[in-house]
Amino acid sequence: MIDNEVLERDRLFIKSWLDTYFDSPYRDILMSHPAKMEEEDYGVPADMQDGEVEEEGWVRWIMLDSEVTVEQINELAASYIKPGSDTYSSSFSLPPLYMAYLSSRYVLNVYLRYEGFIIELPNLPSDYPLRELRNLWSSSESLIKAGYIPFASYEDHAGPVCWDTSKPNDDKDYAVVWFDHDILTEEGQTSRNQLEAYAQPLFHSFREMLMRSPSSTRS
Repeated sequence: MIDNEVLERDRLFIKSWLDTYFDSPYRDILMSHPAKMEEEDYGVPADMQDGEVEEEGWVRWIMLDSEVTVEQINELAASYIKPGSDTYSSSFSLPPLYMAYLSSRYVLNVYLRYEGFIIELPNLPSDYPLRELRNLWSSSESLIKAGYIPFASYEDHAGPVCWDTSKPNDDKDYAVVWFDHDILTEEGQTSRNQLEAYAQPLFHSFREMLMRSPSSTRS
């Protein structure tokens, strides 16, 4: 059961964090994206577009307050993250701060730049805000079964960034690791024991991941 007071506090943090993230010299680049042209494409929905679509098909976009609910997020998670694994139980739930990210703003192009690598959080467009996360989970059955829950992508989509559910902390958060796609596809790793050897540690938690990003450290 999620604590609503904690969720609202985390949502305020996420909104402030996003405002800081986009308040950068790269704002014009970050807040431009291909416009939505067809129902099923991944472009900027009409209500997020800020001005005219350029000749090349790009358009500036704006953040909007999200209408995604906790119930929608939990329903999606229940469809793909099944209890009963040897490495996580029915008590697993998404970290509260990530739940807040999914339900605070409709937003695109969130790239967390660290020394030597970049992590991309899922785009949350207003028309299909949870689609990228659904796609990530639907293509990661083996990882999820082994207790690694994808929630973001490593630089240039080199592989999924995951929570290691065998390493929870007191804040209902989990250690963050990533897997190289080439290892997952070429080696055909499926079991927990096999995958552990290829899990590359990044952070102690999702919260630490955000707090160590430039948006949180920028003065």
